[in-house]
This record gives sequence, C-alpha cells and structure tokens, in this order.
Amino acid sequence: MTVYNRQTEGKLNDILTILGTTKTTFFPFWEKTGQLVTGIGNTNLIPAETGGAAEDLEHDFAPHELTLGSGLHVYQFSPTGDHHLAGTDNAAFSFVAAAFSVGAWIRPRSIVSNAILAKYDSAGNAEEWRFWIDAAGLLDLELHDASESTTEIGVSSAAIVLNQMQFVVATYDGTPATPDVHLYVDGVDLNPTGATTEAGAFVDMEDTATPLTVGCGGVTATPTTEFDGCMAMPFICGKQLTAAEVVALRDIMRPLIGIS
Repeated sequence: MTVYNRQTEGKLNDILTILGTTKTTFFPFWEKTGQLVTGIGNTNLIPAETGGAAEDLEHDFAPHELTLGSGLHVYQFSPTGDHHLAGTDNAAFSFVAAAFSVGAWIRPRSIVSNAILAKYDSAGNAEEWRFWIDAAGLLDLELHDASESTTEIGVSSAAIVLNQMQFVVATYDGTPATPDVHLYVDGVDLNPTGATTEAGAFVDMEDTATPLTVGCGGVTATPTTEFDGCMAMPFICGKQLTAAEVVALRDIMRPLIGIS
C-alpha cells in the first residue's frame, strides 16, 4: 500500500503543473513491493529481469525508504540480472517534429554507457531517442532517425558524479533541422548553446513500435546499456522545459528525496 503524507501530494501536484499536460508521464516510485510501478500519465512499468521475466521490486530492486517521510522510494538497478523497468509502446513517448523533455534523479554506481530512459531498440532498427550516460560519463540525448540510421546528439560539457544523487534533465525543442538540446545537472545547463552533432543526414525521429524502458535501452527480453545505480522520480513531458522550470523541479523534488 502506498503511504505518503499530504505535503508529498501537494509537491506531486506542483511537479505535474510544471511538466504540463502534453504527453506527460511521471513515475513517483511510490511502490516498494509487487510487480507494478504505477505511472501518472500514459503507462505503468513492470520490474523485469533476465529473459524478460517480471520480478518483485522487493526481491531485486531493493527499494529504499526515502527520508523526511515522503513515502516515495529510490530503486537500485543492477546490470547483473538485467534489472530494468519495462514500459509499452505508446504514441505519447514518440516526438516526431515535437518538443520533449526527460529527467530523473540518479546516483550512478559505475559508468558503463548507462541508459536512464529510452525508446530505443537498435536490434530491431527501431531507435527513436535515448537519454543516457556515455562511456566518458557525459550526459547524452540522442535523437535517432531509424530509416536513415542517422543521429543528432547533444552532449554535456562535464561528467556526472559517481555515488552522489543528482537531478539530470534533457530538453529538445522539436526542430529536427536545427535541434536545440540542453542537458542539466542539478539545474545547471551543461550544453548552454543547445548544440548537437549530426551523424549522417538526420531528417527526424519516427514513431516506431519500440517500448519505453527505464534503466536500459532495447526491449525487455534483451536489454542494452543497462543502468547501474539508484534512480528516483523519472519523467517525460511533451515540451521543452525552460532553465527556470528545471530549477523549479529540482527545488520541489529535493525534500522528497531527502536533500535540503
């Protein structure tokens, strides 16, 4: 049973107000048991492991009670056993010539090219986008044109910090010809020019049948770029968040995860 206080409910409302109503899905991580992670918005998630089998949160994801009595949790992901959260294919997660933003609180344990959120199945030639940490520890937002096999990638100017909780966000303005991508860590824009690097003749992302995944790329039976560490409160919304909105989200969420 979900137990959280009235102050937490108010903060969740404040978060949703900033994210808006267009293609928004937010996962508070208010569960600590069972095989369903309930989203506010367009889908729920299934805790999954090797071979795509469903798994109880309490068995492999080691949910931790968060401080300050918020009633929310962080989930600990491990590539050992292919632990990830499996979503569905949904038009709300595709952004053809459309703006979007993705984010989460993360505490990475290692750098092994870790996907945070993704709709990205390279084995099925059905890549759309992925928000991930590359092998150098930099945040990347990759926009992928599946039929052309081309990309636009925005990259942060500094690496994330291991073993520390930090708020990471990627935003895109929805203009495929001249993409504007920003990458934030704890409210600081680490790609302030919005620049991306194009590989090939990128036209636009496409709406494919790839499911949403949290903590990996690919599909649930064969996950790739698996996240290693803790994660809390991932979200997706159908607008390019402003720098002020990213800072406001950070400040609202901080007490929910025990950061003053």
